[in-house]
Amino acid sequence: MKHPFFKNPALLVWYGLFWIIVSIIQFFFERTIYDLNIAITLVDVIVSNVVLALLGLGVWYVVIGSVNEKRSQLYIVLYHLVAMLFMVSFWMWVTNQIDILLFDSDTAKAHFNHILPGKAGVGALIYILVLVFYYTFFYYDRLKEKSKEEARLKELVTTTQLNELKSQINPHFLFNSLNSVSYLTVAEPEKAREMVIKLSSFLRYSLKHKQNELVSIDQEIEHIKLYLEIEKVRFGDKLQVDFEVEDCEKCQIPNMILQPLYENAIKYGVYETTTNVCIKTKISRNENNMVFVLSNNYETDAHKKKGEGIGLYNIRKRLGLVYGDSTLLSVSDENQVFTVTLEIPQNKKIS
Repeated sequence: MKHPFFKNPALLVWYGLFWIIVSIIQFFFERTIYDLNIAITLVDVIVSNVVLALLGLGVWYVVIGSVNEKRSQLYIVLYHLVAMLFMVSFWMWVTNQIDILLFDSDTAKAHFNHILPGKAGVGALIYILVLVFYYTFFYYDRLKEKSKEEARLKELVTTTQLNELKSQINPHFLFNSLNSVSYLTVAEPEKAREMVIKLSSFLRYSLKHKQNELVSIDQEIEHIKLYLEIEKVRFGDKLQVDFEVEDCEKCQIPNMILQPLYENAIKYGVYETTTNVCIKTKISRNENNMVFVLSNNYETDAHKKKGEGIGLYNIRKRLGLVYGDSTLLSVSDENQVFTVTLEIPQNKKIS
């Protein structure tokens, strides 16, 4: 793992500032306690802290060595005690040798003997402080990486689920349309040709967008109208449609989320009746949501299948994945009119 100070240069600046503060405190401490020569004290403080700061950088690799493998707590404690003893001893020996080179031997030895106990304690304390910082950074960085990986996996799972939901919706419509084309090829070839062209345009749109991609309501309504035109080739005047859109041009919704609602309206309304069925669409906007209402009449005596079917289930599931709320869809059945209400948030980021 890359050293944190090289990974984030700002930390290196703070590290340098830390040593400047430590040097100032140490200088006044040694002057006050030991009453040593100013020149000798200043040089010793600078040399000692520069060397210790460089050794402190290496403590990172000591930390990495202790966490790479599963070790017992006792082993880790002993590991760091040995590392601390080695670092402090090496630091004191190096700084003493430098003092000897800069000053005469007797002066350096006298100075070293004066500050030996305090210097050893400072070295041990610095090692512990640097050790705590590195461990904190290591586990925080690993936690961030784990969070990123979890987010990536969550996104992958969500995308996979959306793909599964959409793949359940599209083939259902395609199967019905191809059956109709097959019938019209014999009965009404021109209508069959018209239906194939519209079906081609319809499928091109459905393959154009990603599963959770937002599109404008205008785009989606144009797509729905194309779908209804395909169905109208089969049902003629039996299928009637009515659209009422109130100032919602800028509203956005997940692509292809409305189609299953119209599929249900046709499947449970138009299919099951001998009279005309009107599919009414009303779209409006409140403060936070776009409100989509779809209703269709049906015959009382028509055969009604139990349950809401896979279409509405998939929409609820998809809303839960995209917006984190599967309660945005509601249904009602009153006075021979089946109504579906769908609220799409307009001020919330999608998952």
